[in-house]
Amino acid sequence: MFALYSTLLALGLVCLTPWLLFRNSPDGRYTRFLGERFGGLGAVPGRGTIWLHAVSVGEALAIERLIAQLRQRFPQRSVVLSVTTATGRAVAERRIQADRIFYFPLDFRFAARRALKAVQPELVLIAETEIWPNFLREAEALGMPVMFINGRISGRSFARYRLAGRIMHPTLARVTKFLMQTPTDARRALALGADPERVEIAGNLKFDLIPPEHPAFLAMLRGRLQAAGNPRVLVAGSTMEGEEAAVLAAFRKACEGGTPPRPLLILAPRHPQRFDRVAELLASSGLAWQRRSRLEESGGGLAPGGVLLLDSIGELASTYQVAALAFVGGSLAPHGGHNLLEPAYWGVATAFGPHMENFAAIAEQFLAAGAALRVGSAHELGHVWRRMLADEGARQHIGAAARALLASQRGATERALDAIAAVLEKRAAAGY
Repeated sequence: MFALYSTLLALGLVCLTPWLLFRNSPDGRYTRFLGERFGGLGAVPGRGTIWLHAVSVGEALAIERLIAQLRQRFPQRSVVLSVTTATGRAVAERRIQADRIFYFPLDFRFAARRALKAVQPELVLIAETEIWPNFLREAEALGMPVMFINGRISGRSFARYRLAGRIMHPTLARVTKFLMQTPTDARRALALGADPERVEIAGNLKFDLIPPEHPAFLAMLRGRLQAAGNPRVLVAGSTMEGEEAAVLAAFRKACEGGTPPRPLLILAPRHPQRFDRVAELLASSGLAWQRRSRLEESGGGLAPGGVLLLDSIGELASTYQVAALAFVGGSLAPHGGHNLLEPAYWGVATAFGPHMENFAAIAEQFLAAGAALRVGSAHELGHVWRRMLADEGARQHIGAAARALLASQRGATERALDAIAAVLEKRAAAGY
């Protein structure tokens, strides 16, 4: 089964290469660090290295605080981070204080072996549930334990993994510990073959989020808002393909018949490579708009009833501080949704669409606590925005409920740290 898996992986890479080269950006988005993808990392200095892996932006931000705590708790150890996506790497390099950041190797045995020998990790921590059979085989062969932290198995992933049951069972048997987010995630891990003695429910690291602040940017933004008459701000964060036009339609609805000044929309596409396409959409929309990247040089205020395109990386989380209402993207179009916790941290009443499969448990917790609003369409989002703009009490009530829920769910980072320490202590006692 492992030979068949490796063959299919190689065929998939061959078929995908022309598309990747076609989509490659001038800065070498897919080719610049090709050597790292095949395990060519060079020597990673440091004794007793802890290697964390996070696929993309959401996973990297979820473990940001854990990495900081690991560096404090184990100051003698190097802490390195690998990612899979270019956007994840860009955000990690801006925000996360790891000793080194690099791309996770493709799941070929030779690539995994090269990377593991370069890093020489005392422990590998994989965020959420990235199950790479060859990487886990090589880690076991080299005597390097692997833990899953903040483990999550969506219904869609669970169905796919079950189809590969013959390879899943021996693969998961190689994992030292599973720290799963919820009882549902734990049950799915067990059903796929995880050892019951190695599975724990530790909560969701994302609830321990502390968003970064960008005081210079926020001071400039607040100054422009003040110059515009302090319009109420709507933030549409992490929007995906097929959503921006719908959000603009909802914004037009929110602006109808309101008490001056009309609201301002801050629109933040999820992926940087889409900034220019969204700018083209705004240019043809008839709305007044500006790019954040040109805001300082423009010198003017922001227009009520207009749009600020947040074409920057890493500023969205702090932008929620100025929001009256927020919308979390990836949820109107079927992309699985994005994280509700950043606007919740600032007590912002937040709406999301019907597609929250990747954050289903969190979404249901928020709905049950009256801490968020679910909408079925752009038309409904526009009505919700218009109604909530006129009801400050309702906005404050939902925002307060969101902050209370967030506070009640904290603690996963400490539980993860204790589990990591236990594994490291056991290895030390065994003479590793």
